[in-house]
Amino acid sequence: MTFLGAPYDLAPVETVLAALAQRCGGEPFRYVVTPNVDHLVRLMRRPELGPLYAEAWQSWCDSHIVRRLGFLFGLRLPHLNGTDVVERIFAEVLRPGDRIAVIAPRPEVLGALARSAPALEIVGHCPPMGFADDDAAMAACIRFVADHPARFLFVAVGSPQSEMLAQRLASAPGVTGTGLCIGAAMEFVSGMKTRAPKPMQNLGFEWLHRLISEPRRLWRRYILGIGPLAMLVAREAVRRVRP
Repeated sequence: MTFLGAPYDLAPVETVLAALAQRCGGEPFRYVVTPNVDHLVRLMRRPELGPLYAEAWQSWCDSHIVRRLGFLFGLRLPHLNGTDVVERIFAEVLRPGDRIAVIAPRPEVLGALARSAPALEIVGHCPPMGFADDDAAMAACIRFVADHPARFLFVAVGSPQSEMLAQRLASAPGVTGTGLCIGAAMEFVSGMKTRAPKPMQNLGFEWLHRLISEPRRLWRRYILGIGPLAMLVAREAVRRVRP
């Protein structure tokens, strides 16, 4: 189903986790995307990025705001918070000795993750800033994933770089496993960052906690996205009333 310009799957979290549990390391590479408001605004401005999401194996609604906007149109989008799902993958899907691969923004993320999950074999690669526009750096990422086959690949280098890499991996010969484009989830799972209190999470205000925690980095994303989001809602309304 397409909503506000992005595809969304309607499977609940338990169905998603069951599908992930069935994925083995040697299967052809597939990837998961998690379009939130930031992704939707970017897609509106850069429609050429649409195939990154259309070609994904699964697309989760990782936004309470998007889910609640769906109610206005009679939609019931399951909310699959990326960090919540990753935490459950670590707790319920991964087994001791499983190898996971991580494309991380910094070596510190890999170190913290290794300390928090000592039962897993963790391999990682940290590409340079702007790697998605650097053919050699992108090729190095693809080569790393091909040379280190893992059951799951967590791509944690931000959007749209994560999705661009995942799409390239899906068409690269010999690449296997399941890729998850999960933003900053690794930093929360490893304990590097603290999540919002549970009441804020339950009310859908985790974004506000992140904004308060990192205002200089996030204020533009959240505040300047209000106008474009309103435009997307208006477009969606027009699209749905047209015969």
